[in-house]
Amino acid sequence: MMEGSKTANSGLKEDTKLDDKESSSKIPLRFTMDKRINLAIAVVAVLLGVFLILQGRVYRSGIFPDPITARGMPILVGAFMIICGLFNVVTQIASWSRFPGNLVPGEGHEDEEGHPSSWVLPFSIMLAAWISVWLLHSAGYLLATPLFLFFAFWAMGTRSWWTLIGFSVIYTLATWYIFSQLLAYNIPLGFFAPFFRSLGLIP
Repeated sequence: MMEGSKTANSGLKEDTKLDDKESSSKIPLRFTMDKRINLAIAVVAVLLGVFLILQGRVYRSGIFPDPITARGMPILVGAFMIICGLFNVVTQIASWSRFPGNLVPGEGHEDEEGHPSSWVLPFSIMLAAWISVWLLHSAGYLLATPLFLFFAFWAMGTRSWWTLIGFSVIYTLATWYIFSQLLAYNIPLGFFAPFFRSLGLIP
């Protein structure tokens, strides 16, 4: 009985592997990516990493003891971008002569039906994030954050009111309580500040 089930499972795994190979072999190669652009993007990533490190060295350390300091994050991110960028540069140059011409096979597969890829979605979420940061001091964290989360979830196709409103509000209140009350960080509250100050929740 056990041997039969093992044989059936092994056969199922082999069939799945064969199906995966057959489906992958049916996907045609599309020479749509320009290797010059890929190399340029990798070089830009390296240069941006260098800029972050140089910019991070300008920041002064704060008055509070911090093992990372204000310089730590840009320097770490810059170093990570330099390492990844150089890896991509070396990979691009090493495989430069593998395909003649400037085009190489495109990565990934066709878009999911009904969900075409577009640059509008990620850039709209980035713009909403910048707007929420800009509104942080005037509107406050308790208003800017749930509005951003609501828009981000809605833009990514979520239509559940529990996620759009419930999760956004609960996440905002929970993070505010943890950082403001437990860790004693000064989080901007905007026009809510007098009310919270009257309750003794902020100095």
